[in-house]
Amino acid sequence: MQKHITYSLVATVLWGVWAVLVKISSTRMGHWPSVFIYTMFSVITVVVLFFSLGQNFKQVETTGALIAGLAGILGGLALVFFQKALSCGPVSTSTAISALYPVFAIVFGVFFLKESLSTLNTIGIFLALVAGVLISI
Repeated sequence: MQKHITYSLVATVLWGVWAVLVKISSTRMGHWPSVFIYTMFSVITVVVLFFSLGQNFKQVETTGALIAGLAGILGGLALVFFQKALSCGPVSTSTAISALYPVFAIVFGVFFLKESLSTLNTIGIFLALVAGVLISI
C-alpha cells in the first residue's frame, strides 16, 4: 500500500474517534472549554513531534509562512464551527456534512491551482454530494 493511502486511512480513523470524543466532551463541559482544551493538546502534540523528529525553521519562506498562518486561522475556525455543530446536533450528520470539505478543496484546486478533473473524479464528487444529502436526511 502506498504511504499516502496508509497515512490517509490513519487520519480518517483518528478523526472519526476524535469527532466522537469532541461530541462527548462538549456535552459534558460545553463548547468553548472543549475547543480550548483539545486545541491546546493538539498544539503540544505538534510541537513535541516537530522537535523530536529534528525539524527546524531554516527553510521557512515568508510567503509560505503567511499562507500556513492563514491556513491555521481557517482551520481553527473550521474546528470551532465543527465543534459547535457537534455540540448541538448528531455526530453522524455533522461529521457527514463536514466531511464534504474535499469537494471545495477540489473545486478550488481546479480554479486556482489549475488541476484537472477526470470524468471519474467528477462522478465521485457528485456521488459524495449525494451521499452527504442522504446521510443528513
